[in-house]
Amino acid sequence: MILRGSVETLEEAIARNNFAHHDDGSGITTSGFAPDKVLHILLNSQRDIEDETRAMVLRMRDIYEKEDQINYVRKCLLKMGIQDQYLIREAYFNDMVMEKLVTRFNISRSQIYRKLHKAVENFVKIYNASCHEVSSFRAQRLINEVIPYMPEGSFA
Repeated sequence: MILRGSVETLEEAIARNNFAHHDDGSGITTSGFAPDKVLHILLNSQRDIEDETRAMVLRMRDIYEKEDQINYVRKCLLKMGIQDQYLIREAYFNDMVMEKLVTRFNISRSQIYRKLHKAVENFVKIYNASCHEVSSFRAQRLINEVIPYMPEGSFA
């Protein structure tokens, strides 16, 4: 089956893609300039590039802020006592469960919780000493946010 009149010429295809036809029966006339479509394509491309650039800039800013946060948390942890550092490192960084901490320290579970709570309070005091006022809950959240980004052995 052959459709008659369904094949368009090269000139018709160019005219259709350039908006070169002035009236297609819809009552809307176009300017007749090929640059209109090119300008539209370029503006869309420019908008897409600007959106991607903006997203990358925001992502890089977030990365730099996270890096600063990591460095600050590391400095605060290094200012803590050895036992507090060890307890926080094992509980938060190495995901050591309470049972292992109980056997490692050879004390009761409630004592481990108290020691861990005291270690976090010490971290809060050190952190707040530099005018970054945080609550104990925020300090634990801060430690948990930073942990995945800290390299192994970042403080010992």
